[in-house]
Amino acid sequence: MLLPLTLCLLSAAPEPMIVAQYGALQWKPKEALPPGAFASVVRGDPAKGDYDFIARFPAHYTVPEHWHTHEVWVVMLKGSMTIARKGEKDVTIGESGFFSLPAAMHYVARCEGECSFLVHGNQPFDIFYADDKDDPRKKR
Repeated sequence: MLLPLTLCLLSAAPEPMIVAQYGALQWKPKEALPPGAFASVVRGDPAKGDYDFIARFPAHYTVPEHWHTHEVWVVMLKGSMTIARKGEKDVTIGESGFFSLPAAMHYVARCEGECSFLVHGNQPFDIFYADDKDDPRKKR
Protein backbone atom coordinates (compact mmCIF):
# COMPACT_ATOMS: atom_id res chain seq x y z
CA MET A 1 0.00 0.00 0.00
CA LEU A 2 2.86 2.40 0.71
CA LEU A 3 4.76 1.50 -2.46
CA PRO A 4 2.57 3.53 -4.88
CA LEU A 5 2.76 6.57 -2.62
CA THR A 6 6.52 6.18 -2.26
CA LEU A 7 6.98 5.90 -6.03
CA CYS A 8 4.80 8.96 -6.56
CA LEU A 9 6.88 10.99 -4.10
CA LEU A 10 10.14 9.82 -5.65
CA SER A 11 9.03 10.71 -9.16
CA ALA A 12 7.95 14.26 -8.32
CA ALA A 13 10.47 16.81 -9.56
CA PRO A 14 11.94 18.91 -6.78
CA GLU A 15 11.24 22.64 -6.71
CA PRO A 16 14.16 24.63 -8.13
CA MET A 17 16.32 26.49 -5.65
CA ILE A 18 15.72 30.25 -5.77
CA VAL A 19 18.54 32.65 -4.98
CA ALA A 20 17.93 36.39 -4.93
CA GLN A 21 20.88 38.68 -4.20
CA TYR A 22 19.78 42.14 -3.12
CA GLY A 23 22.27 43.93 -5.38
CA ALA A 24 21.10 42.01 -8.46
CA LEU A 25 17.32 42.47 -8.04
CA GLN A 26 15.29 43.88 -10.93
CA TRP A 27 13.38 46.77 -9.35
CA LYS A 28 10.07 48.02 -10.74
CA PRO A 29 7.94 50.91 -9.47
CA LYS A 30 4.97 49.79 -7.35
CA GLU A 31 2.13 51.44 -9.27
CA ALA A 32 -0.38 50.83 -6.45
CA LEU A 33 1.74 52.81 -3.96
CA PRO A 34 2.72 56.47 -3.80
CA PRO A 35 5.70 57.37 -6.02
CA GLY A 36 9.06 56.21 -4.71
CA ALA A 37 8.21 52.61 -3.84
CA PHE A 38 9.90 49.82 -5.78
CA ALA A 39 9.62 46.04 -5.68
CA SER A 40 11.20 42.94 -7.13
CA VAL A 41 9.26 39.67 -7.30
CA VAL A 42 11.54 36.83 -6.23
CA ARG A 43 9.05 33.95 -6.29
CA GLY A 44 5.57 33.30 -7.62
CA ASP A 45 3.09 35.88 -8.90
CA PRO A 46 1.52 38.39 -6.48
CA ALA A 47 -1.53 38.69 -8.77
CA LYS A 48 -2.22 34.95 -8.39
CA GLY A 49 -1.03 34.25 -4.84
CA ASP A 50 1.75 32.20 -3.23
CA TYR A 51 4.42 34.82 -3.79
CA ASP A 52 7.38 36.61 -2.28
CA PHE A 53 8.61 40.05 -3.25
CA ILE A 54 11.16 42.45 -1.85
CA ALA A 55 10.06 46.06 -1.61
CA ARG A 56 11.96 49.23 -0.81
CA PHE A 57 10.81 52.65 0.32
CA PRO A 58 12.87 55.85 0.36
CA ALA A 59 13.43 57.86 3.54
CA HIS A 60 10.41 59.78 4.89
CA TYR A 61 7.97 57.55 2.99
CA THR A 62 4.35 56.98 4.01
CA VAL A 63 1.63 54.75 2.61
CA PRO A 64 -1.67 56.36 3.63
CA GLU A 65 -4.33 54.37 5.47
CA HIS A 66 -5.04 51.17 3.55
CA TRP A 67 -5.73 47.46 3.91
CA HIS A 68 -5.31 44.14 2.11
CA THR A 69 -7.97 41.49 1.48
CA HIS A 70 -5.66 38.69 2.61
CA GLU A 71 -3.10 38.36 5.37
CA VAL A 72 0.51 39.09 4.44
CA TRP A 73 3.74 38.40 6.34
CA VAL A 74 6.71 40.76 6.35
CA VAL A 75 10.38 40.53 7.34
CA MET A 76 12.32 43.80 7.57
CA LEU A 77 15.62 43.52 5.69
CA LYS A 78 16.97 47.06 6.10
CA GLY A 79 15.81 49.96 8.23
CA SER A 80 12.59 49.98 10.19
CA MET A 81 8.89 50.48 9.53
CA THR A 82 6.21 51.94 11.77
CA ILE A 83 2.66 50.60 11.57
CA ALA A 84 -0.02 53.01 12.80
CA ARG A 85 -3.61 51.92 13.50
CA LYS A 86 -6.47 54.07 14.76
CA GLY A 87 -6.96 53.64 18.48
CA GLU A 88 -3.78 51.56 18.88
CA LYS A 89 -0.23 52.40 19.89
CA ASP A 90 2.13 52.67 16.91
CA VAL A 91 4.41 49.66 16.44
CA THR A 92 7.91 50.00 14.97
CA ILE A 93 9.47 46.88 13.49
CA GLY A 94 13.24 47.06 13.24
CA GLU A 95 15.75 45.49 10.89
CA SER A 96 15.35 41.67 10.79
CA GLY A 97 12.01 41.95 12.59
CA PHE A 98 8.93 40.00 11.51
CA PHE A 99 5.29 41.06 11.50
CA SER A 100 1.99 39.91 10.06
CA LEU A 101 -0.71 42.12 8.61
CA PRO A 102 -4.10 40.49 9.21
CA ALA A 103 -6.65 40.59 6.42
CA ALA A 104 -8.73 43.79 6.38
CA MET A 105 -6.65 45.54 9.08
CA HIS A 106 -6.57 49.28 8.32
CA TYR A 107 -3.14 50.84 8.87
CA VAL A 108 -0.63 53.47 7.80
CA ALA A 109 2.92 52.30 7.01
CA ARG A 110 5.88 54.64 7.21
CA CYS A 111 9.65 54.50 7.07
CA GLU A 112 11.64 57.41 8.48
CA GLY A 113 14.85 56.16 6.85
CA GLU A 114 15.26 54.05 3.73
CA CYS A 115 13.82 50.61 4.31
CA SER A 116 13.43 47.32 2.48
CA PHE A 117 11.44 44.26 3.38
CA LEU A 118 10.37 40.82 2.18
CA VAL A 119 6.62 40.32 1.71
CA HIS A 120 5.06 36.85 1.60
CA GLY A 121 1.48 35.97 0.79
CA ASN A 122 -0.41 32.85 -0.15
CA GLN A 123 -3.39 34.63 -1.72
CA PRO A 124 -3.45 37.33 -4.42
CA PHE A 125 -1.92 40.62 -3.26
CA ASP A 126 -4.11 43.71 -3.34
CA ILE A 127 -4.34 47.10 -1.69
CA PHE A 128 -7.33 49.33 -0.96
CA TYR A 129 -7.07 52.89 0.36
CA ALA A 130 -9.39 54.26 3.04
CA ASP A 131 -9.66 57.45 0.97
CA ASP A 132 -9.83 57.06 -2.81
CA LYS A 133 -7.88 60.32 -3.28
CA ASP A 134 -4.82 58.52 -1.82
CA ASP A 135 -4.89 55.78 -4.47
CA PRO A 136 -2.19 56.61 -7.06
CA ARG A 137 -3.84 54.29 -9.59
CA LYS A 138 -6.80 56.70 -9.76
CA LYS A 139 -4.60 59.71 -10.47
CA ARG A 140 -3.38 58.51 -13.86
